[in-house]
Amino acid sequence: MAAISVVQNDDGLWAVTAQGLVITGLSKEDAEAFAEAFLRLHGERTPPAS
Repeated sequence: MAAISVVQNDDGLWAVTAQGLVITGLSKEDAEAFAEAFLRLHGERTPPAS
């Protein structure tokens, strides 16, 4: 199972984190879309909780 999280930073922008990966400066929609695509690539179907 791929571990990934979507969090809002202090600056109001969103970040996606996974083992060895951090992406910052995203809108909430972009962060959720990235997380969903990441999980599909790793064989998961359920997006992470925001």
